[in-house]
Amino acid sequence: MFETSTVRSLLAACAMLALAPPAWAQSPAPTPNQIQQAMYFLADRRDGADCRPAVADGSPTWPATIGNPAISCPDAFGWTSFLSAIDQRFWTWGTDQTIWVDDPKPLCGREGSPADCCDSAVLAETPPLGETPMAGCPYYPPDWSNPPPVTVARPASSHSHDFLDRLDPSRVMRQEEAEIVYRNRPFVRYSFEQNLYNKEGLGARFTAMQDWISANAPYQNDRLAVDYPADAVMFKVDYLSQTEMLENGLIQRTDGSGRELDPPNNPAAPYITLLIEETLAPGDEEPELYYLVAVTAASKAVPNWHWYAIEHVGNLGRCDFIGCNDSFGVSAAGVTVDGRSYGQNYIPPKTQNSEDSSADIVFDPGTAYTVEETGEEITPELDALMTAMGIGTGAAAANADIPSPADPAWRSYRLKASQTDFVTATGMPTHNGQSITEGGFVDSASCITCHAQAGPDALGNPGIPGIGARSDLNMFGLNQTVNGAPDPEWYFAGGTNMMRSLPMDFVWGMLNATCIAPEGTTGNCQSYAGPLFAPPVTPVPTAGNAAGAAPAQ
Repeated sequence: MFETSTVRSLLAACAMLALAPPAWAQSPAPTPNQIQQAMYFLADRRDGADCRPAVADGSPTWPATIGNPAISCPDAFGWTSFLSAIDQRFWTWGTDQTIWVDDPKPLCGREGSPADCCDSAVLAETPPLGETPMAGCPYYPPDWSNPPPVTVARPASSHSHDFLDRLDPSRVMRQEEAEIVYRNRPFVRYSFEQNLYNKEGLGARFTAMQDWISANAPYQNDRLAVDYPADAVMFKVDYLSQTEMLENGLIQRTDGSGRELDPPNNPAAPYITLLIEETLAPGDEEPELYYLVAVTAASKAVPNWHWYAIEHVGNLGRCDFIGCNDSFGVSAAGVTVDGRSYGQNYIPPKTQNSEDSSADIVFDPGTAYTVEETGEEITPELDALMTAMGIGTGAAAANADIPSPADPAWRSYRLKASQTDFVTATGMPTHNGQSITEGGFVDSASCITCHAQAGPDALGNPGIPGIGARSDLNMFGLNQTVNGAPDPEWYFAGGTNMMRSLPMDFVWGMLNATCIAPEGTTGNCQSYAGPLFAPPVTPVPTAGNAAGAAPAQ
């Protein structure tokens, strides 16, 4: 078991000691310690003064001076994206299990398509499309009057070491969470139409792109690239069961006056709740109430997606290691210099003196960031936006079993950070990671870099092994994660244009794809060749085509 002083010394080693001032640099006033200096690079204000969205006809609008809010106003855009997803009831959207379905059937309309196939044209029809979707085919649940319920595997209780319980409780909760990745209708439709829902389709697309490069370089074929539409949304939610929430002390059975809470919750900052069918074993499901603890979401508003993370204000360690940065929705204490306030967008990670002979300043992780400590409050701009969109305007939850846009619990959530680039203008790697999904490696997390690795090889398997992990470890022995700019050799063998991985447009959902015709228990498919699995290519009308020439392939 680690001694407290040893652990604190190890944490100090993780900080950027090289940034500490030299011993001879004396100052009459206290200077920032090494952790504060390192956090300077993560505390930038990302939104300008013009980033003030309004609401017209229930949807966010932007000042004329803002050309692309996802780039110019990444924090405010993160909030409008989050609130829009709530308004659209994201909990009814498609999920990984409705796109990358079990026992998938082949796409209809291809040479060799069997009678029992998946017709993507249904998504061009006006809902409702019927009572239940066809088994083995992707579907968007709101299109159907009686879609199958969303289920999750019952999380196993974590038996982590005591030092993790104390120093990084979010890592422990990561092992206990139920993660559901919701996808909106444009995302589902593109995945279906482009035959990206099965491993044969993924592998065939890789091979088609490699064949094109080998025959036609330097000219590129954009139709073979995976490129989701600009209105596609990915919305990953981390839930904890009521059992785990009570065990971790995140909710209570009674309020401060002793009144029973039904269901249990945090009376000061309530959580959004959802009744989910737990899968205990095949054919053995039972419902349990789950609590929304964090969100990581992305919008294809820019080519590399706009990324943002949301956390419940009561999450333990929510600003640990990299801090919390929001220049639109929350005003924090910051610092006052010569009567003027600075840095109210940033909440730095907690620190403490190591209390040993070194007197090191080290991280103090694993505790709640209370309003009394951070000074944070929702800004008038966010309050007005939520009110105008009807989010969080109710007096109480109408039904604990299903979320409601009006539920006041939505006001308990905070933006952790936004991200649109791999590096800053000065070349520093950007970071974004919420405490639950990235529990154990928040300090190295980068949503955009990890997802840049998503892509299949010729067998429809991940072309880049590791799924964002690096070979070097942190002090707990857990893998660090990639961040900064992608490595070209992830995708191509060095010095060649021989592909290793076909970029999947940042979509790791491909990991859920299975074979239409599996090759035994190998995890591979019987075949990836032939017109049945070839990528759909829609000819672009040209003067040559109009004159009767064959369409370009």
